[in-house]
Amino acid sequence: MRNYEGAFIFRPSLDDAGLEEEMGSVEELIKADGGEIKEWDKWGKRRLSFEIKGENDGYYAFLTFEVDPAAIARLVEAYRLRENILRNMNIVMDQ
Repeated sequence: MRNYEGAFIFRPSLDDAGLEEEMGSVEELIKADGGEIKEWDKWGKRRLSFEIKGENDGYYAFLTFEVDPAAIARLVEAYRLRENILRNMNIVMDQ
């Protein structure tokens, strides 16, 4: 198991309940692969540097979690299928 930080940009049109639902689905995907959730860091809505999927703004949130490195490719593919996730990136944290 390795420690990761996931950076997510969600659609800005999500209300609080919708955002919590999307974040919960991300957590469930990680847990389904045997991962452990550490902490969310919510930055809120920000202006994007360039338009992504027709959006000029996005809701930024960062998640620290622990998962097997082999699961990252599956997680990235699952994130790509989520309509409300505009972008994501997973970074390996120092151990």
